[in-house]
Amino acid sequence: MVSLNRISEICGVSLSTASKAISGKPGVGKATRERILSVARQHNYRPNQLVHSIQRGRSMMVGITCSQFDDEFAGKIVAGIFEVLYEASYDAMVIYWERNVQEGVRALGNLAGRRVDGILMFPPAAYPQGAYLEELRAFPNPVVVVDQTWPGCQYDLVGSQDVEGAFAATEHLLELGHRRIAHLGFTHGSTGKDRLLGFQNAMIRHGVAIHEKWLRDIQSYPSEEAYELTRELLSEPDRPTAIMCFNDEVALQVLSAAADMGLSVPKDLSITGFGDLSLVRHVRPQITTVTQDPREIGRRAAKLLIDRIEAKHQKQPAPVASQDRLPARLMVRQSTGPCPQDA
Repeated sequence: MVSLNRISEICGVSLSTASKAISGKPGVGKATRERILSVARQHNYRPNQLVHSIQRGRSMMVGITCSQFDDEFAGKIVAGIFEVLYEASYDAMVIYWERNVQEGVRALGNLAGRRVDGILMFPPAAYPQGAYLEELRAFPNPVVVVDQTWPGCQYDLVGSQDVEGAFAATEHLLELGHRRIAHLGFTHGSTGKDRLLGFQNAMIRHGVAIHEKWLRDIQSYPSEEAYELTRELLSEPDRPTAIMCFNDEVALQVLSAAADMGLSVPKDLSITGFGDLSLVRHVRPQITTVTQDPREIGRRAAKLLIDRIEAKHQKQPAPVASQDRLPARLMVRQSTGPCPQDA
């Protein structure tokens, strides 16, 4: 590929004049600028982005860290992120990590070494700690956390109203007459804890007892553990009449376990999910769930990060971290019905 120096030689101008013309800076006559640009096009000249980044003080590159790219929900968030980044002329460096501290540290180190202007971070499923947090605190540029957070997190968050969504799902079951309601959750992260809190708040608000034996926690996610836990719950003499699930994938496992045990949904058991994945609309019965807007979460997270990057570049004071939680609405479908008369 031809160099800028060679472009200047062909045009008979100085290197600085050629640079100004291609960069759109003033100080170059119209005819001279047009001649330089014409020669650059003829030779397929491409500016050195690294040099331009140094000159601007920004790389126009953001880092995205995620551990579940094969997840539909995360995939839609990433799609929203790229939509905004493209419009703002930002590129992205995407890093996949496993759920452990060492991989997290390596991922953050890679991003810092490539001088990204900021990070859009899907936190690990379990709360980050130790070396991971130390590495994160050492990162000098803005960070926006996506979907879930952790105690003491001092970064901007864009996610969903998990407490309110879980409250609505639980209240829906209560209004159908259910009182023996189980909760099948994943409380190793903030999202699961918030959804459990919404469940508990609704039960308390309606004066319904919460039975510890019906609060089951999935230890590893994603996994097939929810299926086995459901069989345990439904094998009890006083089994629950409804199960509120951490998300749609768990709800589908509950639906499978109920079918394998000869139970009818929703006649014998009501089920609610969370997330509104496409699959829950195509199974029968269709799953009652809480719908989120992952693409909009991605868009808002990317816009917020760009705003933070611009503010830092303009040397504005660092803003107080914000939490932008999008509404999560109940979608009533076929998997929930009145409590069985004999329950």
